[in-house]
Amino acid sequence: MATILAVTSLTMAVARGQVQIAGEIVICTGYGITTVTVDEEGNPTGPVHLCPDMVLGMMAALDTPPPVLTRPEGRVERIEASAPALLRGSSVPQPRARDPPALV
Repeated sequence: MATILAVTSLTMAVARGQVQIAGEIVICTGYGITTVTVDEEGNPTGPVHLCPDMVLGMMAALDTPPPVLTRPEGRVERIEASAPALLRGSSVPQPRARDPPALV
């Protein structure tokens, strides 16, 4: 690990001082899509250098195995909805002698 750090430290320092890219142009050809990075005046620039701050994170992301998708186990049944049962309501309550007055 120390050897890798010592060998790549100079390259990482150079990459940190790279000029920012002004934009990208996407060209659709018969062989596929090609992305060309351009500077402020529209001139193509060289290959993209990876930011040294994010290289280790990208290496860790590429190291993870792809997720394994499995089918859920069990049985599937179709449930048919039955007609709703109509409930019989109670009758309207009648006023009684001990109830409060209906009209105030």
